[in-house]
Order: sequence, then structure tokens, then C-alpha cells
Amino acid sequence: MKKIILLAVLFLGVFTVSAVQAQTLTWTAGNVGGGWYTIGGGIANIINEKSGGITVKVIPGGGVQNPSLVDKGDCELGWGLPFMNAAAWNGEDPYSRKHENLRAIAGGMSLNYFHFFIGADSPYKTMDEIFGQKKALRIALSTTGTSEEWVFRKVMAHYKTDYKTLEAAGFKFFRGSYAEQASQFKDRNVDAVFTFLALPAAAVTEASVGRSLKIMSFPPALLKSLEKYGIEGGVIKHGTYPKAANANEDVTTATAGSVIITNKSLPDETAYRLAKSIHENLDMFRKVHGSLVSYELKHAITGTGIPLHPGAAKYYREKGIM
Repeated sequence: MKKIILLAVLFLGVFTVSAVQAQTLTWTAGNVGGGWYTIGGGIANIINEKSGGITVKVIPGGGVQNPSLVDKGDCELGWGLPFMNAAAWNGEDPYSRKHENLRAIAGGMSLNYFHFFIGADSPYKTMDEIFGQKKALRIALSTTGTSEEWVFRKVMAHYKTDYKTLEAAGFKFFRGSYAEQASQFKDRNVDAVFTFLALPAAAVTEASVGRSLKIMSFPPALLKSLEKYGIEGGVIKHGTYPKAANANEDVTTATAGSVIITNKSLPDETAYRLAKSIHENLDMFRKVHGSLVSYELKHAITGTGIPLHPGAAKYYREKGIM
């Protein structure tokens, strides 16, 4: 009888451990073809291989919608941006309520850069000229619900304008995926593209094949205006896009890092294992995408916009960075 009880206890223990270890998590990333989607898939592969039972599946998402999906528990993981995370946490534009279930697994990853590029044969020299003087263009950008579209509205607000005013002045807007934006530009159906991607952005590289483009700098006043949303200035280094007409120039632009976000209901052990499987395999991690090459463990606790998940924080304390 004692042997039966002992076997039952051992079986229950094995079953419990297996149940904890074997999990499938959904990660809402970015548009298919974009940096977030690609990088999310690469990190998911590392987790799937190294975490000891966690399987991550990546699905399309967007910078604005991801915090809401994760906060509601529709997805266990997601990509987030510091400025959108903070807005969601506080219930500020574009969110109508506080997203208090949000937590961060790691921040400071894969800086994303705003790219505003136009045909190299365009006569326009600056964003001030285009938006300030309302020089009509056909512009491709992401759909409503993405971080770059939200920021584009902030750009328009800086120039004291909006979609309705610009459309009345002759502007036209095409909304689609990164791949569609590149295709529309190459086919000369649009004159310019406003997008937000990690370097080097595959969609920008693709757009430059077959049609010469130039990437425009963000004016100092515009960058100053965007600072209040937690968006910082950055530089697209010369040589990043060899086929661009201004490939030999540094381009000043706006930037923000990426954050792996989750829900506070995620078990502490799972959050711990996610942080561990990423940061104890940084050689693999840095090979996922060029934007991750400079990432270090110490960056994980920076630029999150929301509190760290306790399970992830436990790992960082053990590693001595908290």
C-alpha cells in the first residue's frame, strides 16, 4: 500500500512539473515583413529551444494594439514601445482606460527608427517644407492602430495640421503593410513613405531597389515636440542603406527601443524562464537581427515604460543588475 501511495505521489509530482514546464504562449508582434515580426520570430525560436518546454507562437500585431491585447489576456506576450506602454498604463491617448495588468519581461531591445523617405528626384528638401508649407504628396504609412500612425498624427499636430487639412491641400494617403508600402513606392504609386522599423529595415532596403530614395532628417523643433511622448532623437548612420541617394550621410531622426511585455497573471516561473532563456543565450540572440548586436543584459531593465514582471525581476536581481 505504501508503494502504491509513493508511486502516486511521484506520478503526481512528475505530472505537475510537466504541466508547469509545457506551455504555449502567443506573442503579438508587428506587421508581417517588418522588423518586429522577424525579430519576434527569431527570439521565439531561442525560447522554444532553450526554455525547457515553453513554446512561443508569433502573430501579427501593432504598437498601439499590442498593450491592449496583452492587458486583456488575449495574448500572453507582445512587443511594446516605452511611450505607448506608458500611455496605456496611464490611460492616456490613444487609450480610454488604464492598462494596469501590463508588466515587462525585458526592455532596451532593438531600437526602432522613424524613416520618412521620398523619391530621390523629389524637389523637396525638408519635412518643414512638405508639412509646414503643405507641399502635396502621396504618402504610404501603416494602418490605424500602429505606433507609427499614432506618431504620424503627432507629427501633423506639430505642424498644426491633420489628415483633413492635408487632404484638402492635395495630399493622399495609402495605408498598408511594410511590404505593401515598399511595393507602392517602387511602383511609383506613392511619393513618400513614413515608417518605423529597426535598422537595417528590410522594407526600406526593398523600396530602394529599382527606385532611388532619400531619407529625410527630422528637424530639431519636431524632435523637441516629440520628446514629451518619450520619443528620443537618434541617427541612421551613413551606409545603412547603400542604395539610398544620401547613403553617405548620417540622418537625424526619432527613435525608441522595444520592450517584451506580458500580463501580470503570467506565472512568475514562466517570466523567469523567459528572461533566462533569452539572456543566457545572447550569442544566438544577437544573430537574430542587426539591431540586437549591441544589446547587453544591463539594457533589459531600461526603457520599459511599465513595471517589470516579478519573475523577470527575480532573474535580474540574481544577475546583479537590480
